[in-house]
Amino acid sequence: MKRARIRAGIKSGTAARHADISPGTLTKYEKAENPWPVPIVYVLSEFYGLSQEDRDKLVDLARQKELGWWHRHRDIPEWFESYVGLESEAHTVLNYEDGTIPGLLQTADYARAVLSADVDADSDEQIEAHVTVRLQRQKRLTEDSPLQFNAVVNESALYRTVGGAKIMREQLSILLERAELPNVDLRVLPFESGAHPASEGSFVLMQFPDLLADVSFGDVVLVEYRAGALYLEKDPDIDLFSRIFQQIQGQALNPEESVKRIQRVRSERYEG
Repeated sequence: MKRARIRAGIKSGTAARHADISPGTLTKYEKAENPWPVPIVYVLSEFYGLSQEDRDKLVDLARQKELGWWHRHRDIPEWFESYVGLESEAHTVLNYEDGTIPGLLQTADYARAVLSADVDADSDEQIEAHVTVRLQRQKRLTEDSPLQFNAVVNESALYRTVGGAKIMREQLSILLERAELPNVDLRVLPFESGAHPASEGSFVLMQFPDLLADVSFGDVVLVEYRAGALYLEKDPDIDLFSRIFQQIQGQALNPEESVKRIQRVRSERYEG
């Protein structure tokens, strides 16, 4: 809906007034923080000049969507609710992780150890809520129409002992299992690859299916920082991070060699 509005050249405030809702409410709909009410979709689809066919597609989609499962977990921050909503709609996710295992590939114990290490760590109850959400997100990798997940992991994440040797051994074993999925492309960026363009840190690039004729649903980049996250949607930013991911994927070991590297680290560092 946001892309349809932008394509029509309509400002968010104008659209909100037309639908008789507040600009903040429209923003929550467009960021996938709240589900779209069918009447609002109907009114705005016509206002944006969409064809009857495209309008009906969006109305049907709104009818199918219930309140996102992640909204039941009130302990997760609002910025992360937005991310989970976007991730649930994406067909492909490109993820570079610099110091930890990607969230979509983490075990519960590993995730719990990562969350507990924060200088402002949440309560045990809040941490468990985060872990539950993380495991729920992973179901997209094995559902009938699975998410295509392309991940590049810095080799340092394999060596950083998070939670102890037993937890790491289990975590690397899960990595090896997930690497066998046809929709998962997992690569290790080895130490010997030297300097690389993602040295400033981790990021996620989400790609979405185009549901409407002549309306391109653009990619979104997530860059986390200490107090939240940045969502980048402008073409220059998307192009930059796409090129960065392409380059580090090229510098990384191929999937087969990556599996061998993970097996080697597990054997040499966490077994025995």
